[in-house]
Amino acid sequence: MARLASRGTHRPVQPPREKAALGTARRRWGRSERPGRWAVARLVSERPNCPQPSSSSWAATHHAPSSAAACGAPRLASNRARRQKVKDFQDIFLQIITPEKIQANINDSEVENEEISYIIPVDGKQYTIYLKKRYFLSENFMVYLYNQGSMKAYDSEVQTQCYYQGYVEGYTNSIVILSTCSGLRGILQFENVSYGIEPLESTIEFQHVLYKLKNKNNDSALLTSHDQGIKQNSVNYVILLSKKSQEAGTDLRPLYLEMHIVVDKVLYDYLGSDSMVATSKIIEVISLVNSMFAQFKVTIVLSSLELWSDENKISTDGEADELLNKFIEWKKSYLTLRPHDIAYLFIYRDHPNNVGATFPGKMCVTHYSAGIALYTKEMTLEAFSVIVTQIMGLSLGIAYDEPMKCQCSGALCIMNPNAMQFSGVKTFSNCSLSDFENFISNMGTRCLQNKPQMQKAPAAVCGNGKVEGKEQCDCGNEEQCGPDSCCDFRTCVLKHGAQCATGLCCKRDCKFQSKGFECRPRAHPECDFPEFCNGSSAKCEPDVTVHNGHLCKHGKHMCFGGNCQDSNAQCEAIFGKGSRAAPFQCYEEIHAQTGRFGNCGINNKDYVPCRWRNFRCGRLICTYPTRIPFYKDNVAVMYAYVRDIICVTIDFRVPLSAQDPMAVRSGTYCDKGKICVNRQCVDRLAVEKKEQACSQTCSGHGVCNSLLKCHCFDGFQPPTCKSKTRAYSEVPEKQDLNRETTQIPVALLGESGLLTPPTAAPPPGESLQCSVALSTAATLSARAALRRPNAPTAVIQPLKAPTQRSHVPSSSPSLRNWKAARKHQ
Repeated sequence: MARLASRGTHRPVQPPREKAALGTARRRWGRSERPGRWAVARLVSERPNCPQPSSSSWAATHHAPSSAAACGAPRLASNRARRQKVKDFQDIFLQIITPEKIQANINDSEVENEEISYIIPVDGKQYTIYLKKRYFLSENFMVYLYNQGSMKAYDSEVQTQCYYQGYVEGYTNSIVILSTCSGLRGILQFENVSYGIEPLESTIEFQHVLYKLKNKNNDSALLTSHDQGIKQNSVNYVILLSKKSQEAGTDLRPLYLEMHIVVDKVLYDYLGSDSMVATSKIIEVISLVNSMFAQFKVTIVLSSLELWSDENKISTDGEADELLNKFIEWKKSYLTLRPHDIAYLFIYRDHPNNVGATFPGKMCVTHYSAGIALYTKEMTLEAFSVIVTQIMGLSLGIAYDEPMKCQCSGALCIMNPNAMQFSGVKTFSNCSLSDFENFISNMGTRCLQNKPQMQKAPAAVCGNGKVEGKEQCDCGNEEQCGPDSCCDFRTCVLKHGAQCATGLCCKRDCKFQSKGFECRPRAHPECDFPEFCNGSSAKCEPDVTVHNGHLCKHGKHMCFGGNCQDSNAQCEAIFGKGSRAAPFQCYEEIHAQTGRFGNCGINNKDYVPCRWRNFRCGRLICTYPTRIPFYKDNVAVMYAYVRDIICVTIDFRVPLSAQDPMAVRSGTYCDKGKICVNRQCVDRLAVEKKEQACSQTCSGHGVCNSLLKCHCFDGFQPPTCKSKTRAYSEVPEKQDLNRETTQIPVALLGESGLLTPPTAAPPPGESLQCSVALSTAATLSARAALRRPNAPTAVIQPLKAPTQRSHVPSSSPSLRNWKAARKHQ
C-alpha cells in the first residue's frame, strides 16, 4: 500500500540554532526497541560547536559560523525571547560577498577544473571550500517538453559539466553543493545551519549574495498522525549484528539508481514557465539528494526530465496516495521507452495534507517503482530535497526513525520525521543503515547494480571548433582560423599576449573589453536590461529581462520575453506604416480554414486548428494599408476582403520544425483582460500577479526581472532597493527604466522558497531567488553610464538640471551657462 508522508501532530524537534541559544546540556540515552540494536549513552552539548574542554587545540579555537554569539551570549529573560532573537537574526542575515578562487587542481586529472577551491567570507570570517566535480546526469540525458499536445525531446541546453560537491576546510561534518555554470550557486551546509549562495545579476564584479536558509513550514511533519488506511513499512526487519552499524556503510557496494522525473503544469508555471530554470532547479535538487545518499554509496542518476509545459497528462486532484495510483497507470503506458529504475512526479500544492507517497520496499518492482513529491509554499530547496530523499528511502526499505532511539553523526538524522523543518547537514542513522542492509540482502537490488554511462567532460579534440578539456581556445582548422586569429590552431592555446579569442567581451586585438562596455543592448527600453562586460572575462553577462507581465507603453501592452508585445507595431514593421492588427472577423475568416496561413501550431506535420476563443492567438493577421501588392522574397501572401477591410498575412515557408515568424507572440492582447500564452487566450491577471508579487518587494525603487529578483533603480541597493547607494549622486536618476512606467499596483504577497516560484516573493535570506540584482548603472561611473545609446524620452527622461544634484548657487557661472545652452536646444 502506498506510504504517505504527511502533516501530523508529532512534537517538533528543537531546532539546532535554537539549542545553541539556550546554552544547556542534557544527557541523552540512545535506545532501540528493536532487538539487537546497540545502545549508546553520550553527553550532548546543547550549545553546538562551542569550545569544549579538550586537549585538542582545534576544539578550543574552531566553531561554526555565527556560533560565537550563541556560545558567549548572556542569559535572556525567557526562552521565548531567545527564540525571537534567533528568528530575527535568521530573517535579516544577508551578505554581498566576492568569492575568491584559489586553486584549480588539474595535476591528477585529465580534465580542467575537476577539483577547485574557493575562499568564501561568512559573517566576517573566511572559509575555504574544496570541491570536486560530480557526474550524475545520464550520458543521454534528455528534456521532454510539450507544445499544443505534441511532445518534443531536446538535448538539455543547461550546462551539465559544472556541478560540484565538497566540504568546508576544518569542518568534517560539512557539505557544499555548488554549480559554477554562471557564477557560484548552491548551498553551504554546516552541522546546524545552512547558507545559500548565488551570483548577483548585472554586476561588473564577481559579486554574490550569501544568506541563511530557513524553512518556514515548521508545522509540517512527515509522519501521519492517523494511520487510517496507511500502514507502516511491512519489511520484516532482520537485525545484522555486525560492526557495519558503526562503520556507516563502508562495506556497501556502489549502486546506481536511474531516475525519470516529471514536473506537473502547476509547478512548471510556479517556476516561471521557463524550461531552462526548471531544469536547473531539478538538477540542483538531485545534486542535494546525491549528497545524502553518498553515505550508502548510492548514486542517483537523472536519466531524463519531463516538463508538462502545456497541461497535465493526468489529473493531479486528490490526496498523494490517490495521485500515486494514477501516476502508476500513466507510467505503464507512456514511460516504457524511457530507461529508468524509478519515476517521480513533482507537483505543487499551497498547503497539502501530505508531502509525498510511494510504495515501501518496491524499488526494483517495475510496476510499483514510483513516487510523488509535493513542493509546498514557502519551502526551501534544501527542505524539498529532504522530502525526496525520505520518500526514496522508503522505496529502498528504510523506515522513519524513532528520534530518541536512532543515532547519527549529524544534529538531525535524514529519516527523522521532522528533518525537513531544519537546516544543516543531515545523515542517515544506524537504524536506516540496518534497514538498508536488510533490503539489499533480502529484497535484491539487481536493478541498481548496472552502472549507466554518465556525462563526462568530453575529450579535447583540437581543431573541431569547440573548446574542450584544457583547451584555451579552438577556432577550427588553419583556414577557418585565419592569420588574424587570437588562437594557435595547432595547439588550441591563446597566442602570446592574447587574453581571449572569442566572446562578446573580446576585442579584435585579443584583449578583454573594458569594464562597463555594453555587450548586449536592450531589446526594448521598457522590457529589457542591457548587459555589460566586467573587464576580466570574454563572456557577456547572461541575458536578463524584465519579468513577464510588466506593463509597457503607458500600460497599454505587456512585456514578455524582453519585448513589449504590441501587435500593431508588429504589423507595421512587416507591412509598413498604417498597418494594424486586424479585427476579429479577419482572424475568424482565415483561421477557420486551418492551413499554413491560419493555425495554432503544428503537430506531427499537421496544422493544429484554433478554437474559436484562440483565433487571435494563432497566426498574426494585419490590415493592409495600401493598394500596391505586397512583395517579399520567399514568402507567400494571402489577402482576404472582409467587411470592407483588406486582411493580409504571409507564410515565410520555413521548415515545419522551425518557429513560425508570424505566430502571435505570447503576451499579446487577444481580448479584453486576456493575453496569448502559447497560442491560447488566457486571463492576463494570472501573469500580472506573478510580476506584481515579485516587484512589490522592490520598495517602489526597482522592478522584478526574469530571474525573479529585484533590479534596482540607479542609486538604490539590494536586497529590497530601500537604501541609497553612494553612486546615487554620480549617475542619471533614471538610467535603466522610467519610474513612471514601472509603478506596480499593490498585490498580496506570500513568501517563497528556493524553487523560484513567481507567485510569491521572499524576504531576504530565505531562498535562492531572494538575491537581488544590482542596478547596472549604479555600479558604473557616470562617464561609462552616459555612453549608453539614447532611448525614447517616454522611457528615459532627460537629465535633470545640475541644481537637483549639486549645491551650486543659482547665480553661479556654470548654471547660467547651462540655462543659456538649454534655451538654444
